Amino acid sequence: MWNAYRHGNSADPSTLDEAIQATQNAVDAEPNLSNHTHLLCNLGDRLRVRFELTKQGEDLDRAVTAFQSAVELTPDGDSGQVRCLNQLGTSLLERFYRKGGRDDLDGATLMFCCVVELILDNDSSKPGALNNYGISLLERFERIGDLEDLEQSIVVHRLAVRLAPDEPGWFGNLGNALLARFKRNDERGALEVAIAVQRRAVKLAAKDHPGRPVWIGNLGDSLLARFERTGKLEDLEDAISDHRSAVELLKDGHINKPVWFSRLGSSLLARYRRTGELDDLELAISSHRRAVELIPDGHPDKPRRYSSLGSSFLARFERFGELDDIEQAIATLHRAVDLTPDGHPVKPSLIGNLGIVLLTRFERLGELSDLEQAIAAHHRAVELTPDDHPDKPRRYSSLGSSIFARFERFGELGDIEQAIAALHGAVDLTPDGHPVKPSLIGNLGIVLLTRFARLGELGDLEQAIAAHHRAVELTPDDHPDKPRQYSNLGSSFLARFEHLGELDDLEQAISSHRRAVELTPDSHPGKPVRLSSLGDALIARSQLTGKLEDIEQAILAHRRAVEFTPDGHPDKPRRFGSLGSSLLARFERLGELEDIEQAIVAHRCAVERMPDGHPDKPRRFSDLGSSFLARFERCGELEDIERAILAHQRAVELTPYGHPSLSLRHRSLGVALRALFKRSPTRLTFDAAVQAFAHSTQEPLGIPSVRLDSARHCLELLSIYPEFSSAEDLISVQSRIIVILPDLIWHGHSIHRRFEESSKLIELVSAGVSAAIGAGALRHAIEWFEAGRALIWSQTLALRMPQDELQGQHPELAKSLQEIQQGLWHSNYGSGGLESHGDGGVDDAARHRQLAIQYDSILKRIRGSPGFEDFLRPKRFEALVPSHDLLSGPVAFINVDKMRCDALILSPAGTVTSVALPDLSLKRASTLRSLWTTQLTMKDARAVISRREEPGRNLEILPRILGCLWRWVVSPVLKALDLLHPHIERLPCITWCPTGPLTQLPLHAAGVYRKPDDLRAFDVVVSSYTPSLSALLRSCEGLAKHRPTPRVLILAQPATPGYSPLPGVKTETHQLQASLSDAHVEIERLEDTNATVGVVRDAINHYSWVHLACHGTQQSIDATQSAFMLFDGPLSLADLMATAAEDAELAFLSACQTATGDEKNPEESMHLAAGMLAVGFKGVVATMWSIRDEDAPIVVEAYYKKLLELRSSGAVERGQTGAAYALHEATRVLRERVGEREIARWAGFVHFGV
Repeated sequence: MWNAYRHGNSADPSTLDEAIQATQNAVDAEPNLSNHTHLLCNLGDRLRVRFELTKQGEDLDRAVTAFQSAVELTPDGDSGQVRCLNQLGTSLLERFYRKGGRDDLDGATLMFCCVVELILDNDSSKPGALNNYGISLLERFERIGDLEDLEQSIVVHRLAVRLAPDEPGWFGNLGNALLARFKRNDERGALEVAIAVQRRAVKLAAKDHPGRPVWIGNLGDSLLARFERTGKLEDLEDAISDHRSAVELLKDGHINKPVWFSRLGSSLLARYRRTGELDDLELAISSHRRAVELIPDGHPDKPRRYSSLGSSFLARFERFGELDDIEQAIATLHRAVDLTPDGHPVKPSLIGNLGIVLLTRFERLGELSDLEQAIAAHHRAVELTPDDHPDKPRRYSSLGSSIFARFERFGELGDIEQAIAALHGAVDLTPDGHPVKPSLIGNLGIVLLTRFARLGELGDLEQAIAAHHRAVELTPDDHPDKPRQYSNLGSSFLARFEHLGELDDLEQAISSHRRAVELTPDSHPGKPVRLSSLGDALIARSQLTGKLEDIEQAILAHRRAVEFTPDGHPDKPRRFGSLGSSLLARFERLGELEDIEQAIVAHRCAVERMPDGHPDKPRRFSDLGSSFLARFERCGELEDIERAILAHQRAVELTPYGHPSLSLRHRSLGVALRALFKRSPTRLTFDAAVQAFAHSTQEPLGIPSVRLDSARHCLELLSIYPEFSSAEDLISVQSRIIVILPDLIWHGHSIHRRFEESSKLIELVSAGVSAAIGAGALRHAIEWFEAGRALIWSQTLALRMPQDELQGQHPELAKSLQEIQQGLWHSNYGSGGLESHGDGGVDDAARHRQLAIQYDSILKRIRGSPGFEDFLRPKRFEALVPSHDLLSGPVAFINVDKMRCDALILSPAGTVTSVALPDLSLKRASTLRSLWTTQLTMKDARAVISRREEPGRNLEILPRILGCLWRWVVSPVLKALDLLHPHIERLPCITWCPTGPLTQLPLHAAGVYRKPDDLRAFDVVVSSYTPSLSALLRSCEGLAKHRPTPRVLILAQPATPGYSPLPGVKTETHQLQASLSDAHVEIERLEDTNATVGVVRDAINHYSWVHLACHGTQQSIDATQSAFMLFDGPLSLADLMATAAEDAELAFLSACQTATGDEKNPEESMHLAAGMLAVGFKGVVATMWSIRDEDAPIVVEAYYKKLLELRSSGAVERGQTGAAYALHEATRVLRERVGEREIARWAGFVHFGV
């Protein structure tokens, strides 16, 4: 019966059934016969034949069982062993194809491996055995992704080719394995070899060879892969040609014909996506339809054919938006999933494809059921995909994308957290070097950037930029996906610019977006979004520079983006919105009414087309409101301002609570309400505008510059319209400004940027202090005065401040804080720490920002602990004021504001009084400073003023300036303190803390110089200075805890290499050494080559007093790099902060201009004297300008003489050093020697601290 069926003598299937039954009976009846294994193999063969006809899985299972029994019963070395092993392997592989069982695949691979080992190399069947083994290894690689299987498959196929160099099939299968290697590793060489060997297979095959169509089709697959890698249309054309040839060469009814119709459809679809040719799309759909029609129902490949057809329907929907196409796509993909048995290896892929199409329909129709089904499908696909499967990362990525879509729809933070977790999983599971890794990293970056936009966490922004950087770097330059990666990188740079304001980020954003646009063909579906992103970045730059060219280019880019985006596309509203914004920018620049009319039309289109509930809808309303406001300001139509307010109110209502953009929305609403108020002043509108601005300042996640701008607007309204405001309102707004200051001068900025930002705040702080004084809130005035001074010094000191209380209660938090602080301190980019000698490159900047983000995070955690709510925040008044027994006299804070000038006097008892300075103004103070600085002879550091110069020449104006200072500032303060009469006994001490231009003027020398008996400040008080109240508090309290026994380090550099000689240094330091020795003070002298940076670093922490006679350099950009020039290089303040003794007490800076601040940013006290206080010294003597070389020894000798006298007599009070009184005496000695009119010689010496 079997022979009759096999040889075609009977076509009746029942004949085959009877043959199988007869063979089964024989097997069952004679289990011990010698030919039993032969019968089992025959049974297996016949069951396989019936399976091929009926596709009944039971027959395949029985065949496997028969072959397994035959293998078990066949002894090693038996002539039939190879046949049994081979048949079992073939059947197991077939069952794997049908059911996807891993055990079957492993079993098949093992059987084929055994066959290869049993057959001798010279056996003619060896190449075929190697081929089967190679096929199973490749299948296992594609199933679990083990690279060892892939490499072994290639080795095996190469051996088969070597043994049978004329067999085309072996070449074809080697090409398939090499193609797999390319897809796995993006190894271009493997792809090129794959194409070469597949071309060899085609060339070797006779034209009538039955395998020729398949080998031609395989060549088409490799060429399609090369197109997808390089974007070369020639490869795509050849791939289509080969796939078409495969279809045409296969006879109708051939079992493989559906496969090649499907491959042809895929290559045609790829050409459509590349060129946009609609004929290709229609032909692709037609080919996929044909593949579905030709493949029999029940065939295991039928689901895949349905899936490919569904993908082509999806492509047509994305092009035309016809709902029928998306419905057909979903129907065919549902069919594909339904036809695939559970457990089949392809099922997860089909379910995932269904999820993609459902997500697309949601984006088109907004049906939430589609979104939930899409997420469920992707969840199912992830669950069904084994952890070691190479497609697992893509499943996670698709799941993350669908959950991300739900976040974009509802804004639920839980969704974006899940999306990020899924995308992280995708990235983590993908090996380095895998060609899909850059895309997955880029997708993760997109979601991280979105979370930043929602929560304002800078860590997300930095991670997003890092992800996009890496995606760009990992994507080859000629890869078709490179433009998308550039575009994503540009968007993340633009987001950081909008938040931090770093111009370099904006330039990099524009550069990245330009590159993306240039690399993207006009027909590419990604072109519109890349054009739009470029336009957004150009508009941002135009707002900074005012360049019309940027606006024109932006409008052109946005117009093209609108044109290239199909109607009905979900991104079309955004395109209209961006176009409207660029037209509005040109209107604001040129004032052409046509531009504002078109802007309003575009923004209206954006609002109307954007679905309700879309997270981007608030922005569309806000932009529309801004365009209405612009037209109102141009045309004055009341209806426009009313529409603007309504639009902005709607934007505020739709923005979720806590969203970072809410601050911006409130500010925009406030601006519109202010415009209406100015047109029709009412209390209701005024209150609404003030409230909007107030809400903007109070949004903690808002961009600091936006919050500050809102505070300024609010302050302006309250100040200009006092009839609608109160002093309490002004104080409230000012207090918000003070709260924002630390956010503006963020640790993560470069040191240069922080100084820039702090210089912009001078006017705001002084205005706030003035407002508090005017309202009688003097304690607030002191707090704000302090909060606005030496901000960067305070940040720097905070990094070095011991945190004993935190260590005691929360040691883990203290440890984490200390590690981050040390990282910031050593950062090359931002803090100017110990290793800050680099050029602040991109990597330095990124690391520094990351540390700053971690610093903010740890501070937030610490402040969440009970008792640490105000940890490292600006201090309250009570915490700022030293105890009454530590202050030797009053502290006078001089606030110079454009509206008013006042002195705030803090008494030792802690009371605060204010003294109006009606004759002083900001303009007068600036004029005095200008006159003073131009009159002083400013030469090189520690300038030597010519003795031939006539005494007082060109300096006659100096007494007049000091007279103005006396009348306008010093005399009113001293009068209020009842200190205008000379004291017979010890003079009282006053500490000055001036602001603005006064920081560079000698208040201690103010007075009337017309007659000898006129009153000068030094006649009635001893003057000292402090850069801030905090600095004074640190000095007082530090000294009160411990006053060390004087041990002095003298550092002398009379001839520093590269600098002008200082001949007076030797005289000065020798005299000092002699005086100290006579007083039995322990000293160490380091001079010339002995005074190197390393030696001084090691020595300085052993001494409480330091005398530095050398050149000094002041770095206004980074004060921690201000330094004293030693024999082999600079000894910076950063060095001293790490090496100065804990009991450091006094420093004498016998170098020029060591107390000269920065004219542009005087509040930061960026000079060496303030730096030495920050280092830990309690009192510092310095100079405000260059001094004569012969004057320093006089002052030094008199200073130390008086200081030692005061110390030995017990005249120095607790918390004081006596240095201010000693310097007062020393300058008296110099003044009497050179003459009082030689003001520039004696008035330059000043004391800071206590």
